[in-house]
Amino acid sequence: MDMVVDTGGASLRVMLAGRLDAAGAEKLETAFTTAVGVAARDVVVDLSGVTFVGSLGIRLLTVAARQVARAKRRFVICGAQPAVSEVFTTVALDELIPIVADEAAARAHLGA
Repeated sequence: MDMVVDTGGASLRVMLAGRLDAAGAEKLETAFTTAVGVAARDVVVDLSGVTFVGSLGIRLLTVAARQVARAKRRFVICGAQPAVSEVFTTVALDELIPIVADEAAARAHLGA
């Protein structure tokens, strides 16, 4: 599991790649929650490079989204591949976190 953080825009953009399964979530947890937690702006999580997401990956995303919401900021997921998107639909993640097709839609959602 790899993570790249882009701090150059109006929002923090976090790009993930690999399998967001138990091992991937464990590997990223500290760095991901720290990056999202210290950002003083909205967060876009780009999952276009994620090929699989499991329950601990979903937990990682929901915990981070709650952390961002408590700080009165917004959290958006974009770019989910079809298999990942299907998992999100099954667990109704879109009822907790906005999920959009791509980065342009994420920026539009945030009004940036």
